[in-house]
Amino acid sequence: MSRTRTATLLASALLLAGPGQQAQATALEKARFVFHLGVAYYAFNTWVWKPYRNYQFKVGAPSQRANIVKAGLALGFAAYQVNAAIRLTRNTQDPFLQRIGSLLPNFGKSLASVGDDLKNGRFNEQGIQDLNRSANNLLQSAERQGQPIRPVAVPIPGL
Repeated sequence: MSRTRTATLLASALLLAGPGQQAQATALEKARFVFHLGVAYYAFNTWVWKPYRNYQFKVGAPSQRANIVKAGLALGFAAYQVNAAIRLTRNTQDPFLQRIGSLLPNFGKSLASVGDDLKNGRFNEQGIQDLNRSANNLLQSAERQGQPIRPVAVPIPGL
């Protein structure tokens, strides 16, 4: 086979395979995005929202201070996961990732802010309630667009 014919065949194969690889990359991007948000939601739900609903942050609760600090660490971890999801949305062409990604920067900042308060032992009840409201809005928005985000159980070092 001549070199030009080989080059032409190779170029044709790459042109045909290009769109398929693009679609796979989008599916992988979505999977990674949903994974990061699922991990963030798990950390928030398990280490912050459930203990809050069970009054484990109230004065006089057993291990109150430790629960508050653990919640702060979990929110720091959740903020890290949300920031990883934000990085995935920066250069994407996927409409779902662009829409949901536009909601994340403020959510990530709120996670970090409330997390810092809790890590320092300051209980921020209104901040936790606002985070829950924001998380539910984010989850419902993703669900309406056909991409549900479910909690992904990942052990958090030290908790």
